[in-house]
Amino acid sequence: MPDIAAGTGAPQPARGTRSEEAHTGGTQTDVAPADASSAEVSHTGETPAGTAQPGASEQAAPGDKVTTAKVDRHLYQIDFVRLVTFAGVILDHVVLGMVPYVAVAAQGVGLLLRYTRYCFFALTGFVLTYQYRNRDLHAPTFWRRRYKLIGLPFLAWSLFYWVNRHYQQGGVENLRDIFASPHDMGLAAKSIVYDLITGHAAYHLYFLSVSMQIYLIFPALLWVIKRSWGYHRYMLALSAAVQAWFMFHMVRPPHEIFTHGVLDVLWRYLGVTILPYQFFVFAGCLAAYHFGAFTEFMKRWRWPIVGASLAAIIATLIYFKSKADISLSLADPAAGGEEMFRATNVFMFHNSFAFLGIICILYIGGTIWQNRRSPGSVADTVMRKASDRSFGIYLGHVLVLSEVMGTTRRWTDLPTSWNIVFTYALTLAFTVFLVEVLRRSPVSLVTTGREREDWRKQDPIRSGIVGAIAVIAGGLLRVFADTSIGSLLAAIGALLVVSAIVVLVRQMNESREERAADRAAALAQRAPDDQMDDPVTDTPIDEAAEAHESAENSSRR
Repeated sequence: MPDIAAGTGAPQPARGTRSEEAHTGGTQTDVAPADASSAEVSHTGETPAGTAQPGASEQAAPGDKVTTAKVDRHLYQIDFVRLVTFAGVILDHVVLGMVPYVAVAAQGVGLLLRYTRYCFFALTGFVLTYQYRNRDLHAPTFWRRRYKLIGLPFLAWSLFYWVNRHYQQGGVENLRDIFASPHDMGLAAKSIVYDLITGHAAYHLYFLSVSMQIYLIFPALLWVIKRSWGYHRYMLALSAAVQAWFMFHMVRPPHEIFTHGVLDVLWRYLGVTILPYQFFVFAGCLAAYHFGAFTEFMKRWRWPIVGASLAAIIATLIYFKSKADISLSLADPAAGGEEMFRATNVFMFHNSFAFLGIICILYIGGTIWQNRRSPGSVADTVMRKASDRSFGIYLGHVLVLSEVMGTTRRWTDLPTSWNIVFTYALTLAFTVFLVEVLRRSPVSLVTTGREREDWRKQDPIRSGIVGAIAVIAGGLLRVFADTSIGSLLAAIGALLVVSAIVVLVRQMNESREERAADRAAALAQRAPDDQMDDPVTDTPIDEAAEAHESAENSSRR
């Protein structure tokens, strides 16, 4: 990644200033040439070289009327990368749950899908830095906002998955035993605390735990980035060396110093800390801080980067195939499975080059999408809708996948490839339905990280009918097909019916005139389309909160 000491590549080191750029961002035009005579802002969010930032070096005379065109500073390429990555992580979990180690081709696909873990953290660092690179960051305000949006869903889903795990292990009787004695309740409390600390309530919740660690250190990290101008390339190289050290040792017996005391505990839970992902977080931060130079570099060297990435992917697959052959040649299935696990391990250092290549290819694909997207088209609408739901889909897909696999694993006559396809399609379909219902329910914020869909826009009659159909269909599937998918569908339908009743009661409590006025006002509202979203919760920047934060910071100076 290029590190530009001066020029258009990145903002000059800030000292608590908030430039006009932070408000305007960029349009969707190509990067302007260095000798451009106008001060048009590009889609990179940078002002072309040789031009002045509005308000940066000159002030409008009193009484002058300044007209500022509204520009779209939303980075649609990030939406593209994020949605492909969310879809990829679900497919990875399907492969992990459905494919035996002897299915080499499917295991190779699963290996490449492990890029999703690192891509998520790179996106987190990228988007956070992009938002705050040219303005002040008040740490308490930042933490309060971020932990509300990610902490509540993390807590709610951790508790849900904890309860569901105990139910799956022994039914209602097992849940009742939790309260059998003070000792049992104490053990249950310790188990819940353990899952909250480690993110182990479900195998995908570690991501939220690590994200909250990123939020914790981000104010300090941004402070360092802004005050280390000219040293970023060296800092990135050091971060890469640390990353290589961790990845090399994480797949081997621990060093002696990590075999006792606090360091032993740290090493055993290293995978749920920020340490083995720090390079990708930091690289994302620097890419956003030098966004103009980074975007221009990725545009200018697009095809060589794609070629080098494909070469890394092919080389990784060739090496994987050699290790897979060794795995299949072992007489002991346990030994063969262990060898395949090592070959596809996400922490194998030699696999990281393919992961980086996939991330680069996706970003380049995202820039192509940004340049060619047609606002309002079907593809654009689907992309926006999916972006809004993606965090909830990530949180809930493990529940759906476990129920779907309980059925599709019985389809032993079906080829593995088709079984993967059906399992993936069913998981996506039912998860999307679940999230759509949650977004319309009173528990939307704590389950999806987003506020509930405006009750004034909802059609409770239609929702009630759909919910009732889902309950009936789920019951029929449970009775006649003996599948837990039916129970899941019926439960989702029941939640939709209850939510519809809540909305209907609220709407009926209004007078006809109030209801008409509220509905007209709700329909007139438009979701902001010029804001950068949080990579985890997809939540746009809260302009009112940002203005309040700026006022607080100004009063301190």
